[in-house]
Parts: sequence; C-alpha cells; structure tokens
Amino acid sequence: MRRPQTPAAASGSSDAARKALSRLLRTALVAVLCALTVSACSGVGDRVLVTPASPSSGEPSSTAPESSGPSGLATASGGWWGTTTLTPPSQTAGALPGSASSCPTWHAPGWVSAENALAGTGARVGTDGPGAVLGYLDQGATSCGGQVGLHLGVAPGSRSRAVTVAAYRVGWYGGAGDRLVWRSAPVKALPTTVPDGSALAHLVLPQWPATLPISIGPQWVPGFYLLVPQEVGGGLPAGPAIPLVVRDAGGREPILMVASTLTWNAYNDWGGWSLYRGPANNRDPSSPVTTADRAREVAVHRPLTGPGYSQLTFMDLPVVGELERLAVDRHLDVGYTTDVSVDADPGQLSAHAELVFGGHSEYWTTRMYDGLLVAQAGGVNAAFLGANNLWWRARLEGSTASGEPAREVVYRFAAQDPNRAEPTIQWQAVTPSRDPATVLGQSHAEIGVRGGLALVDPPAWFLAGSGLTAGQLLPGAVGNEADGYNPRARNPLRTQVLAQGVLDGRHGPVLTTISYSTLLSGAAVFAAGTTDWACGWTGVCADRTVPAATARAIGVLTANVLAALSTPSAGELYPASLAAPPTLAEAVRSLPAAAVGTYGGASTDEGPRLRAR
Repeated sequence: MRRPQTPAAASGSSDAARKALSRLLRTALVAVLCALTVSACSGVGDRVLVTPASPSSGEPSSTAPESSGPSGLATASGGWWGTTTLTPPSQTAGALPGSASSCPTWHAPGWVSAENALAGTGARVGTDGPGAVLGYLDQGATSCGGQVGLHLGVAPGSRSRAVTVAAYRVGWYGGAGDRLVWRSAPVKALPTTVPDGSALAHLVLPQWPATLPISIGPQWVPGFYLLVPQEVGGGLPAGPAIPLVVRDAGGREPILMVASTLTWNAYNDWGGWSLYRGPANNRDPSSPVTTADRAREVAVHRPLTGPGYSQLTFMDLPVVGELERLAVDRHLDVGYTTDVSVDADPGQLSAHAELVFGGHSEYWTTRMYDGLLVAQAGGVNAAFLGANNLWWRARLEGSTASGEPAREVVYRFAAQDPNRAEPTIQWQAVTPSRDPATVLGQSHAEIGVRGGLALVDPPAWFLAGSGLTAGQLLPGAVGNEADGYNPRARNPLRTQVLAQGVLDGRHGPVLTTISYSTLLSGAAVFAAGTTDWACGWTGVCADRTVPAATARAIGVLTANVLAALSTPSAGELYPASLAAPPTLAEAVRSLPAAAVGTYGGASTDEGPRLRAR
C-alpha cells in the first residue's frame, strides 16, 4: 500500500518520539560525513539544521503560525526558524537595509517581500556585439561592507568609451523584474588586450586594470544583481550585464539559491576558449566538441560572453525571478550565493532549509559536493530546477589579488590531468564512484531534446492550485537537455516519478522524468529533469518558446515545490512513494504523442553517459 502523500495527525508523545529519533539520526549522519569530509564541515556545528530553532531561546519552535498560500500549502509566516516577532540575542531587528547607516547583522523575517514592495525599474537589459563594453568583477559574491573591483574594457583596436554603470537588483517588484539600486559617475572603458590561449591548457587570463572600486553599503540589499554598462546621459545599454551576488552574511533564510557560476564559466567563450570549444570549432558551432580544441583551464574572473552569458540568462535569472515572486506570494525569504563561495565555505549550505539550483548545475568541486552531502544528512532539502547536474568534477586553483581562486580546471580525462589524486572527470567515474543519481533520483539522458511530459504519479501537494490531475500533459515542457529515472542507477530507495516522457533518437528511446526523492535523514530532493524547466515558467527559453498553458503550469508546480521544501526535513511531511516507477517499455506503450519527443544533440567526446533506459 502506498504511503499517504500528506502528513497524518499523530499523538503528541509519538510525534515527539519520532522527532527525537529523527534528530539523533541526522546528528549521527552529519557526524559521520564530517569525519569523512572535514573540508565541508567548517562551521557546520553551529549551523546544521536539526529542528527549527527560535532565535530568542535556542529551543525548538513549534508555535510558528501557519498561513495558506495561493495553492493551499501551509507555510510558516515568519520563515523556517520562527515568527516575525522573534529577535536573535545581541542583535536588533531594525528596519530594512538601506535605511540604516551601517550594515545590518540580521534581517527580520519577511524582508524579501518588503523589498519587493518597493517600486521596480524594469530597465535591466544588456547588449553584446561589435564595440560593446565588456567587464568583469574581481569577485562574484560579497556582502555588505565589502568592496568589489570592476574591470571594464573594449575590444583591442576600438576607441575608448565613456559609460556609467547601473546596478539592478533582480526581483519581482510587481512584475517589473528589477530595481535600480546604484549608478556610478561616468568612467572610461579603455581598449584591452586578449592574451594568447595557445599554451597546453589554453588558459586566457585577462589582466585588465581596475576601472572602478565599488563599496557595498547597506543600500545593496542582499540579492542577485546585474551591473549594466550604459551610455552616458541616455541610459541605453552599452554592453552585456555583469552578475554580482550580495550575500546575507550569516543569513539563515529558509531558501538559499546557489548560482551556477562554474557552469557559466565552463561555457563562457571570452578570449576564444571555453571548456568546450576553441577558435577552430567556434567558427562552426555545429562541429563536434573535441579534446584537442578546447581549454583545460579557464579564468574564473573574466567577461561573460556567448554561451556562458546564455547560461546566466536562461538557466539562473528566471529562477531568481520565481524565488522573488515566491517571497511575495508565500512570505518565504531567500538568500543567494555562488559555486565559488560554496567552495570557500561549504558549511553555509547547512544554514538553510532548502537549497535551490537553476537549470544547469553541471560543474561541482569536491568541497561543494561534500557540503551538499553534509547538508542533506542534516535534513536540508534540495530543488534542482534543471538537468545535467553534478556531472563534472572541477577544481579551483591559484589565487587573485582579492584572494579569489584564479582558475577553473577540468581536463575530463584522468590520464591528461596532472593532479592524479583529484582528477577532473565525471563524478560517476571517480573512485569511489559518486553516481549523481544517489542525490537526484535520475540520470542524464540526452542532449538536443524537444518533448513533453505526462503527469503519472503526482501527489496532491505538487498539483495544488494548478488545476492539473494525473494523466494530464505538459506539452513542450522538455527542452535542451534531459534527465530521466534509471532503474540501474543508485537512486534513493524512495524515489517517485511525478511525470514522464519519451525521447527518441539515434540511440533508441530514453525516458525523461520529473523525480522526487526522500532520504533517510528526512531531506527531500526535487529534480525537474530538463534544463528548460528553469526558463519554462517565463515562456521564453534560449532557442524556443514554451506553450502558454505549460508555462503557467510550470510556474505553479515550481512554486509548490519551493514552498514545500522550505521546511527542514520536508520528506517527513511529504514522503515519496515506494511504488515502483514506470519502466521505459511501459512509457513507450502508453504515453500519448504529446509526451513523446526527440533528441539529437551535437556529438561529443566527453565519455559515456548512463542513459535513462
């Protein structure tokens, strides 16, 4: 018999005993993992989520009032760790950042919703092309009180250009999408040089002088920012936007989004070299990706262009917008960080109830991966709103003047990597193997995909407010890359397929699925199964539009997932089914045409995929 999808009422004594046992189990799991992965546990001791705690007393809080969001999901109105009236010891709740003269040490629950009540600008855009002003920061994440160095330049041989730089906080803002927070005085972008990338690793390391130091004061509310070079006077964009994450230092928002900066950087082709292509096959984007003509090392801090900029635009920015809208609709606060920041401080992952990853979180360092496992052992949930996650092991090496890592290293083949102790290969190929399915409940299926999904085993909490029922279709929901449930992989015992489709191509049919898993620690994991899920709710992805009805459905379903997983150990409230997921053969026989699509991406030499057959 299938377990119920919603929590049943229990007696106070049995509930207390269950929670006590769960706390002991999570504590033991964290202790074991920390003993094995010491690097991921710095600072975890006072951060790891065991039960929601009241900041005023340090005791578990069971009295946080509940309210129903638009979809009927109950959410704690004051955030995962208490109500809006609680104040941490030795700290002052105060007003929103920006109204104080010094950096706040704490933000009252509901601060993201209050921020989004401010008037938006709706002017955040960027442009690329001949003569564009490019730029990069000497660090991709900072917090109030920090300072970042902005480096601007124009192409070699171009004329210098005077520009201003406008900083927009990405949010909801009543649908405007952003708010202007800061603008610089006019500065000059000078002609630059592009270093030669012909050495063995094809590393292109920019050496541009700093154009402008930017001090991050309290008006820079924590969030995801885009710095846009603009024409002086007119405000028209003069170049592509430059991303910056302002972290909430010490923040314990229920939701933390991790910007996939290592994946952006892997695809970034500034200087002619990325981890995929070099000058030869850049001239023909349809040509196969080869080992000979691509970089093994890329600069962490350099202008973000081409496919790397598309990763930012379509894989992460739409998720930021969805999270900020969720903050307004469901009173859930959200913080932001980056891959590089997590590598430096993996313990920050354990300070939140839910971790959110955008449409494509493909590149992970060992410290990042270890930090995720420790957080999950402590009951932290994860929502992967894309596909092809946890695929390549990356290393960060070197150091810049600001103390940031200088290079992202990925050789792809152990025999080529000079670091034999930590070769940069697929995670499923490391020793001992770390099959991504153990985290995701699904495996990578194919690239170059187009298709739809049929809802096959959706729980009530997932469908709430959508008007959808089991058997209904999401035409056009699958695009770009796809994952799927694979019974041969090391999936969590409780893995439930919520929706599925079939993709057909030169290797034969494969499954693509939406998966939901619950772990022994009580942590829950949602895996959307397609990179275009992240942009799907907007209706516009990199190379296609999504049907309006499907876009609306993706928006509601995603909001339900993010809200449900914002409670620590959400798997205890919403356990995954133990029923066996449908097989590929069953799907091929039963699915309607709208849930059957195709694949056929460019060939690669990246090594074998564990396809979801």
